Amino acid sequence: MGCAAAAFLAEAGARVELFERGELAGAASGRNSGAVQHPFDPVLAELHEETLGHYRELDGFDLPEEPAGVLLLARERAPLVPTVAEIAAGQPELQPALLDPRELRRIEPRLGRKIWGCRLETGYPVQPAAATLGFAERARRAGAELHEGRPAWPWVLGRGVRGVLAGGRHFAAGAVLVAAGPWAPEVIDPTRAWRPIVPVWGVVLEVSVEDPPRHVLEQLGVEGLAGVKSGSEPAAPPESIFSMVAANGSVSVGSTFLAEEPDAPTWAGQLRRAGEPFVPALSRARVEGARACARPQSLDGRPLVGPAGGIDNLWIAAGHGPWGISTGPATARLAADALLGRAEPRPELLASRFSG
Repeated sequence: MGCAAAAFLAEAGARVELFERGELAGAASGRNSGAVQHPFDPVLAELHEETLGHYRELDGFDLPEEPAGVLLLARERAPLVPTVAEIAAGQPELQPALLDPRELRRIEPRLGRKIWGCRLETGYPVQPAAATLGFAERARRAGAELHEGRPAWPWVLGRGVRGVLAGGRHFAAGAVLVAAGPWAPEVIDPTRAWRPIVPVWGVVLEVSVEDPPRHVLEQLGVEGLAGVKSGSEPAAPPESIFSMVAANGSVSVGSTFLAEEPDAPTWAGQLRRAGEPFVPALSRARVEGARACARPQSLDGRPLVGPAGGIDNLWIAAGHGPWGISTGPATARLAADALLGRAEPRPELLASRFSG
């Protein structure tokens, strides 16, 4: 998000400095499962379509020409039937198709014999960090200055932002955009009284599997993670949902949805066992490593893009949950246009919808 916004702003002629407290792509943008896919929400779907266009133009990012397909998997037919009908009604472009175990194994022989599925026309396996690094290089070429290992905080005087404070130095700026993922609210409000985004921790395993599935595999339930929710708290996700993504020789298995930061290696056995009914070969797979990252989950499943904190010229762009890699660049473009006065922020994405 930050690197894409930096690129768009710098290419428009703005003077841009980006401050990253760790290393670029060191968090969720470089540690996710690596699947760019439709997010099952009409607003996010629009951002997703635009994001695909940005990726196709991004140097150093290998987006497949066609989607590999997403397979939603279940152990029985019954729970898939309403899901297929709902997706067909709401997102017919995904061409949902209910597949019995025989049909499923015809297109993916590595799947279990008693598994049912729904195939969707979406899902692009990619290397997770490549998008962030590609936008970082694009921002540098446009003149942006990127600082790694430099935590920064808004420099506020009165009710207006003057720039950022980093390493004891003041850096003047006409506007500040906070794109700090799950930590964005505390950057804007260190008292943590304003928490429209919370961290939801995911663990992903890197495994070695001979002849892995070509499709993006997701246990039934992932489509519910994007639904726009009402109320003051996000709906509690399941503790884990099986997923599997193979991209450029790397196979990722996940994932968890946890409120607290996990010890990633301790989840290896549980995640592998959870996936064995779907892909039996996982019982013989060698775990090459485990990684954890915090997804920025907003209260209604949609990102926050717009003025924040009631402070003049302080902005936020964060809160995509599991859909950051699928919708983030388009969100960054929206933020850049709003900052430059090219467009008004969209009401359904304004940070003020959670100001209370």
